[in-house]
Amino acid sequence: MEFLVSVPHNDGVFAVRFRGSVPEERLAGPREALPRLPILVENAGASLGNAFPLVILFRAVWPEEPHVEGLLSRFGLSCTADPWGRAEALGHLFLRAWEEVRGWPDPARWALAQLLPEGLPLPDRPRVPRPRPPTSLDEAFQRLRALGLEDRPAQRAYAHAVENALAEGKVVLLEAGPGTGKTFGYLIPLLLRLRKGGRGVVATRTRTLQDQLCQRDLPWLSERLGLGVRWALLKGRENYLCLARLGRLRAQLVPEDILVPLELLALRRADLDEIGFLEEGALFEDLRDRPGRCWGSRCPELVRCPSRLAREEAKAAQLVVVNHALLGADLARNNAILGPYDFLVVDEAHAFPFALREALGITLTPADLPGLLGEVERHEIETNLDELLEGAKQAHQAFWRAVQMAIPPGRSRLEPQTLRRLEAEAAPLRQALHGLAQSLSPKEELADLGAALAEQAQALAFFFAPGEGSWVPWSNKEDSPALHLTPLDLARRLRESFWPGIRGAVLTSATLGGPGRPGVVADRLGLAPDAEFLSWPAPFTYERVGVAILAYLPEPDSEDYPAALAQTLRYVLHKVPAKALVLFTARRTLGEVHRLLSDVPHLAQGWDGERAQVLRRFRRMRPPAALLGLDSFWEGVDLPGEELEILVVARLPFPSPGDPVLEAEAQLLRAQGLNDFRELFLPLAVLKLRQGLGRLVRSSSDRGVILLADPRLASRRYRGHFLRVLPVPPRILQELRELDVVLAQVFR
Repeated sequence: MEFLVSVPHNDGVFAVRFRGSVPEERLAGPREALPRLPILVENAGASLGNAFPLVILFRAVWPEEPHVEGLLSRFGLSCTADPWGRAEALGHLFLRAWEEVRGWPDPARWALAQLLPEGLPLPDRPRVPRPRPPTSLDEAFQRLRALGLEDRPAQRAYAHAVENALAEGKVVLLEAGPGTGKTFGYLIPLLLRLRKGGRGVVATRTRTLQDQLCQRDLPWLSERLGLGVRWALLKGRENYLCLARLGRLRAQLVPEDILVPLELLALRRADLDEIGFLEEGALFEDLRDRPGRCWGSRCPELVRCPSRLAREEAKAAQLVVVNHALLGADLARNNAILGPYDFLVVDEAHAFPFALREALGITLTPADLPGLLGEVERHEIETNLDELLEGAKQAHQAFWRAVQMAIPPGRSRLEPQTLRRLEAEAAPLRQALHGLAQSLSPKEELADLGAALAEQAQALAFFFAPGEGSWVPWSNKEDSPALHLTPLDLARRLRESFWPGIRGAVLTSATLGGPGRPGVVADRLGLAPDAEFLSWPAPFTYERVGVAILAYLPEPDSEDYPAALAQTLRYVLHKVPAKALVLFTARRTLGEVHRLLSDVPHLAQGWDGERAQVLRRFRRMRPPAALLGLDSFWEGVDLPGEELEILVVARLPFPSPGDPVLEAEAQLLRAQGLNDFRELFLPLAVLKLRQGLGRLVRSSSDRGVILLADPRLASRRYRGHFLRVLPVPPRILQELRELDVVLAQVFR
């Protein structure tokens, strides 16, 4: 391949010629003097004849990074102001992007081909001869060693446990710490089993891990070991971009350097939440493929529709990779989304019960209906619907005014008299929605919208009359009111109607409970008390890790606590110019510490952006720096090496005593004569702490210090439950300056 990468500079153009992956020569001058090769330019606004703006490709390949400088830094390329040096760096970045294009689905590749300058063909898909698949698990691991992968005895033992569970039709819980090789440990035996027949599902907690499995791990195993089965990635419908709605943006004169990458991202089925170059807002949300917006067979983009193609491929696949939420939605709809399957692997299974409860329950908010009613309004429909539409709007406003007045601030369980009052207020809204749904459903182009309105009416009716089973109705009023209905008998439902339909299942995570005991996860998932449980600790020595309990701090509920914690953070980052993650359980405490750290480089979740934004910015910060995070930072965050060397736990992560669902669980335990603190709150806190501690050490080369900033660990009777999960014995510090010894042991 031969191409030029050029950078407009002042009145001239500076270009570097590449042949293959090698920069051959430098050229400069007016554009008409340059050779007639495909020219790629950095900025979309440059007019250089037969040119393709690199920013379009970079945004389509790496949508999470909005700035070219960030990409150059990520890949260690020179970020110089010298135009020739910049052109060369951009050329190398282009070649990296070009490799990614090889793996794009065909619709995205064809769309990109239409944009490229003449003479610049798409890269071919890699044609790697696939080897004969292994006939056994042992042979598969022998081949891994021959390919240069490290032999991990724990990984092999873990994989054999997965193989036995799938072969013998068992449901097992397998705990494997970081560095065990858990992902290949369950994928290889699962793929070997599926080659003999049957259909499987892998469910992860996060979409990030979904992408890792489908973009890296499954292709690698298919190409290197010949372990290929027909697999598909499926996410919730709202994660895909709607091409029909995207097409309307052209009439709004949206710049091409935004519109074109969005179209390519839609066609390669990228997750909308990955997009960092488009600010969240009305436009951002308008692009989601939401129920009620689909035109069905009348849609001009039906053939290319990303969410439709993803669903069809998933139903035809032998292995489907989903997240917990989608697996829960499929369970709630009796396999209507995924279809029947035989084998199940749930990764990050510690979070699975929470996802299932949310999927099987109902949440009602004031934001649910306006979008659907707006869709009705946008369509040119008969005037006899005007009255129904206006009635629905008024009933919607009246219902949520009543909710606003009836529920208290924060989270609370809904009392029977409140439910009766709100049910009466909901009746007019339910009737109006039914009327609209019945009027729209016969019209082919509006059938999806009618079905969505009918579903809203059914959810409203079910909320106040859920029928059999045990349910907890509760409310949450913070910025906006919300009503929730959560199943309390999840374990019974799974035991009776879910596990009997699965031929073999593996529930796995780095942490499934306290040391050697997965009780809280197993109980919530309806598994027998004697369910098979095996555990493999992380294969690290933790020689370069120090742990300290800051017993000199006030207790977390004290008014003096935020100032004392801020002083400690300031002291530590002055002594050791490193990067720190501070895990909070309360937004109020985080906000106080954030205010008091104005003289320290740091980012605060909720103040400086949400999880993805602050994490991206934190990775670019130079030490010393701190990141203050809430619940979503306790797990699923990977900051290797020098990106994180100090972990601070601001408070033991006991669940909030005001959580209405947990309080309902506690009442059931007390009614059975059990201790709710010991059986529920303490195990959940230990599980959460183990997840948080796992943020620091992700590989054998990582080092760092864990600071437990809750003095109760040094004095309360329950401290032993937490101390047993620490990677090394802690030092108990009685004053701030004793930190010097702990820091010096690690940062010499």
